[in-house]
Amino acid sequence: MARSPREIRHRTRVAAPYLAKLAGTSQPFIDPHTGYSLLSLDAGDLGHALSTCRQLFEFKQAGIDERLSGFEGWTRERREKFLAQKQSFLRYLLDDEDLRLHPEIVDLALSDRLLGPATRYLEMVPYLSRVDLMYSLPRGAGDNIASQLFHLDHEGVTQVKAFIHLFDVGDREGPFTFIPANATTRIVNDIRRLRKQRGASTDVEVRRYSDEEIAAVGGTKDIVTVKGPAGTGVAVDTSRCLHLGSRVDEGTFRLCLYIQYCTTHELTNVFEVARFENDPVRHLAVKHSVEPGRALATDYTHKIMGG
Repeated sequence: MARSPREIRHRTRVAAPYLAKLAGTSQPFIDPHTGYSLLSLDAGDLGHALSTCRQLFEFKQAGIDERLSGFEGWTRERREKFLAQKQSFLRYLLDDEDLRLHPEIVDLALSDRLLGPATRYLEMVPYLSRVDLMYSLPRGAGDNIASQLFHLDHEGVTQVKAFIHLFDVGDREGPFTFIPANATTRIVNDIRRLRKQRGASTDVEVRRYSDEEIAAVGGTKDIVTVKGPAGTGVAVDTSRCLHLGSRVDEGTFRLCLYIQYCTTHELTNVFEVARFENDPVRHLAVKHSVEPGRALATDYTHKIMGG
């Protein structure tokens, strides 16, 4: 708000008539107290996006499998270096050209069914920052690292991320797992005190949290695990809710449509802004992606994920 008060006020004003139009319709509700809503999208909600995402996945997966072939023949040093990286268990699959060629995926992200709840929760028309396929695969090592451990995301004070299953997800597929915002606040404070007693000096907010630490402060009872068939998932404020995922068993995988709505400028895909010129809400949600000075999501994820 301090950096761009005029922009925030504008987004708040544009949100008001949009939310009024949606009043009385059936929409997921993201509880501001808990910071999440479980999702269940039907064929009408998903449209062609589900089959498109699956087809893109089959094509992209073949390339990943080819790059990982011969893993057992790698040198020990190469295997250890790879297993210490996030790309050993998580890949982002789409780029801006994929989104341009398949606009139904972005249209789903901008549908009332998803954009509406995000706008209501964030109290403004958000920046649509990311639309991607998140592919989680077995890491091939016993320990958990990076986003496999409980953590909070750093983008802004608040945000909404939607994770929508594109295939059925059970325990073996490493489901998205989180702790509601109200419980997260208590747990973070308790762990901060616990680490202080033990002499830890690093700010707990920027570190990962082990399962043992969560259990030590009684947080296990608050854990929510998101399992279910294709079309189900969750919309969650990952800046306020501790979360983890991608603890995938050998022989399986998890594929989610991943959508991020922010209240601040963050890494972004580049969207076809001209398609939404006559729609003030959706145009506002994507216009930042072609403005000067943007940080491109594909540049970052391809570098980190080896795409």
